[in-house]
Amino acid sequence: MQRWRLKRKAGDSSGDSTPTSKRAAKTRRYKPTYLSFGFTHDGDESEPRPLCVVCNERLGNGSMRPNMLLRHLRGRHPDLTEKPLVFFERKLTEMTIAQTKLTKFTKLSEKVMLASYQISWRIAKCGMAHTAGENLVLPAIKDAVSIVLNEKYVKEIESIPLSNDTRSTFFAIQLDESTDVEGLCQLLVYVRYIHEDAAHEDLLFCEPITRGTGQTIFDGIDSYVKKKCPDWTKCVGVSTDGARAICGKTNSAISRIRRVSPGALFTHCCIHRDALVSKKIPDGLRQVLDSAIKIVNSIKTKPLQSRLFAKLCEEMGSQHEKLLFHTEVRWLSRGRVLARLVELRKEVTAFLDEDDEFATNLKDETFLLRLTYLSDMFTKLNNLNLFLQGACKDIFDVHDKIAGFMKRLSLWESNACDGSFGCFEAFQAYVLEAAIKVPSRVKNETIEHLQNLRSSFETYFGNEMEACKQRNWIVNPFVDEFVRTGISADALEELLDLSTNRTLAAKFKENERFSFWLSIRDSHPILSKEALRFLLPFTSSYLCETGFSAMVGLKTETRNRLVLSDSLRLKVTALEINVEEVIRKYQKQAHPSHGHQIVQ
Repeated sequence: MQRWRLKRKAGDSSGDSTPTSKRAAKTRRYKPTYLSFGFTHDGDESEPRPLCVVCNERLGNGSMRPNMLLRHLRGRHPDLTEKPLVFFERKLTEMTIAQTKLTKFTKLSEKVMLASYQISWRIAKCGMAHTAGENLVLPAIKDAVSIVLNEKYVKEIESIPLSNDTRSTFFAIQLDESTDVEGLCQLLVYVRYIHEDAAHEDLLFCEPITRGTGQTIFDGIDSYVKKKCPDWTKCVGVSTDGARAICGKTNSAISRIRRVSPGALFTHCCIHRDALVSKKIPDGLRQVLDSAIKIVNSIKTKPLQSRLFAKLCEEMGSQHEKLLFHTEVRWLSRGRVLARLVELRKEVTAFLDEDDEFATNLKDETFLLRLTYLSDMFTKLNNLNLFLQGACKDIFDVHDKIAGFMKRLSLWESNACDGSFGCFEAFQAYVLEAAIKVPSRVKNETIEHLQNLRSSFETYFGNEMEACKQRNWIVNPFVDEFVRTGISADALEELLDLSTNRTLAAKFKENERFSFWLSIRDSHPILSKEALRFLLPFTSSYLCETGFSAMVGLKTETRNRLVLSDSLRLKVTALEINVEEVIRKYQKQAHPSHGHQIVQ
């Protein structure tokens, strides 16, 4: 009746042990011959499990039998059943290499994560910006690894050597002054010079001045320039904004520079002039512009209102959820503010009370016609302004763009007179949406505004553009006819010789304007020099504006004791320093000087 019980073996002293009905499971061992079926094992010696070298599938220990392994091979990889042993040996080698790399990568990832947290902690303790890790720490680690270990660990980066003895035959400057967070007046001067067959732009100096008078500004520039270039006549151009202390007729900084460098060309910043052009607006359009700014401020100046408006925009599925503040000193502010208000006008109308004056305006057809026209027009002016910004633009680039915009103004005016407003997208879209006819009053205001813009462009740029026509030979010296005034006799002879040179004509088409005139300095020295003197001056004070933006980020309320000159130079410079050369020459100096010597 109880034959299922196991009898106790003789000599077994473990009387308390409980007999079991199951036989102990057999642990199967891996045999090298199993590789012919495409299987290795997972490395567990106590209970190895078969591991397919093709698909990396791991089976149970009970499948460590030839028939089970062959079943897997035929079922999962039928096209491999006839493969020789050497094929599976190669697969095993590939899998082993991949596993080794994965193990190393896993360990490396753990260390990288630990280092990332450690660095982030130190950055937070120092109160630095969160981006310091990717912008400063990581590049510094790469530099250290490439120097201390080996270049194979870091991709080699070619640097442009820059020593303390950069030389140029002449130079041009742009300057401006502004106050920092501490209330100090900072004078910022950039320089453009020729070095190694190219024009370079860089910060010349940034120094605090006691007073923003013409004499003080000139003295600051004069003392620095004389250290680098004893001859002021090498200065061929000065660009700045229209501040009286800098641009006045008698006691300004410009008038004093002209006394020491009579040949210097003064350029009023083309971006500032472009901003001045848009100031003159007809009364009807001016009232709409002022009302639009008030509408935006009524929402943006109150945090609760701003949050509620953002929630409303989200519920209405709007692309944007915030209006933009208008800032008079920002060049692109009006265009962007108006464009955003036009885009969200329905949301703003729904947000405001029905009896609100602003809501009434946004329901008025005449108001919306004027608003959409202003949005379109200032957007076009913004596009022009964006082109004028940036580095390495010469006076011909600026004049070509301005001339093209003036022709477009004439076209828009002609179309408006005919009642066609297809060039103004938001304006035309509202006319079609509301199914209305443009009132004659609005039509006349748009025509008047377009005429004012064209007249203002003529006032601010016309004389300069007319004078530049005498230099059209710089733009293309290979035309059959060109104006021969404004050029010396020797240069004219070289120009006539150049105009018939077909080899250089082909080279002119392949190179940029400045690069071409640099390339013929040896063959046509007089002509090249006259061309470069005209191309080198800045056309705007854009670099100074970007420098002041960098200054705001560097010298904050929590870092108001910072001396700007060195920090700002490292922040804005576009050149790379030959560090090895600096170390060799200035081993005892922690901060070598970084200037530009201008000689003949």
